[in-house]
Amino acid sequence: MMRRWARATVVAVALVATSCGGSHTPESELSITDPPQINRWITVGGIEVPIGTTDGPSNGEWEPFAGFSHTPQGAALAAITQSVQLSTASDRTWPQVLAGVAAPGEGRDLYAAHRGLVEISGTDPEMVPTIVGYTITDYSDEAATVDVVQRFSDDSLASSTTQVVWIDDDWRLHLPSDDTTATITALDAVPSELVDLEETRK
Repeated sequence: MMRRWARATVVAVALVATSCGGSHTPESELSITDPPQINRWITVGGIEVPIGTTDGPSNGEWEPFAGFSHTPQGAALAAITQSVQLSTASDRTWPQVLAGVAAPGEGRDLYAAHRGLVEISGTDPEMVPTIVGYTITDYSDEAATVDVVQRFSDDSLASSTTQVVWIDDDWRLHLPSDDTTATITALDAVPSELVDLEETRK
């Protein structure tokens, strides 16, 4: 029987496939395992996402998420919040969201071409994931790769790989420039190196 996380591909792909960004800590002093300080969680398209105290985003969910610190924590929060916002954007709002959260290039153009061909009426509650946390598999001043770990209503776990790039003093999604979907991996347990965000929910 297909696991529910697989049936949630539309949502999980959203987690593919931000400026607090003024100050910058030298890369040698950054930690990819230190968690961001979370101010609150908000619901975007039926999915709860974390809002950092200092790492962003610095604006509200009615705008494309932006304003992330130039740190691993800012990159992770960008990967989570921007991908959810883009994946759940309505047929009316997605062009504005895409322009605000995705880096220019072939990937953004391809996403626009595909998104324009479909209509989305809403998110199935049974397919809505809970964001558990993340791991950062690669980080530099210019780019980061974030594996976002999600739990579904049947307690199955999956991670989706999201790339962000630092452009115009902010993190933005780097969308794939070919027809491949996001890398989604079933998990038997949470990764040992997980940056856990669940305990930050209020």
